[in-house]
Amino acid sequence: MPDRLLVYTDPLQHGLIAAAVAAPLVPRAGGRVLVTAVAAAVAIDVDHAVAARSWRVSALISLPVRPRTHSFLGAAATGALVAAAAGPLHGWAAFSGLASHLLHDAGDRAAPTPLLWPFAPARQLGRRPQLVGTAALVLGSIAISRAMAGASRGPSAVGPAGDGAAARPRTE
Repeated sequence: MPDRLLVYTDPLQHGLIAAAVAAPLVPRAGGRVLVTAVAAAVAIDVDHAVAARSWRVSALISLPVRPRTHSFLGAAATGALVAAAAGPLHGWAAFSGLASHLLHDAGDRAAPTPLLWPFAPARQLGRRPQLVGTAALVLGSIAISRAMAGASRGPSAVGPAGDGAAARPRTE
């Protein structure tokens, strides 16, 4: 029964991890960025049905290897397309949501994941690399959110001498 529980809660796990990875973007981009990350992380598993040519759970979980779309190349391409359509924060959310999904899949003991396709064969990494990779995605979201916040503030208020003393605004 625990195996069935894991299979049926898999979309929930992917969605929650993707939301956690994209959460640092919310103050900068709003809550819709979570929708982008979660949608990307959950929707990717449609590729299992295409590869298995079936929606039966037994067929979906019995693939000898996960589909090639479960690669960082696919995540990067999706992130780029979403960035072009909805902006860079949504692009990062889509990429990081997908990447968190791939890392979670590569951390389990199921079918090998083609993370580095077409450059390396599919394999599993284990839970430690999954956790490190997921933490790196969170840190990436924090860094991107802070960089975007800094960029939107515009030029700093530094006086002509460069001493931090800003000129007073004219009130004529």
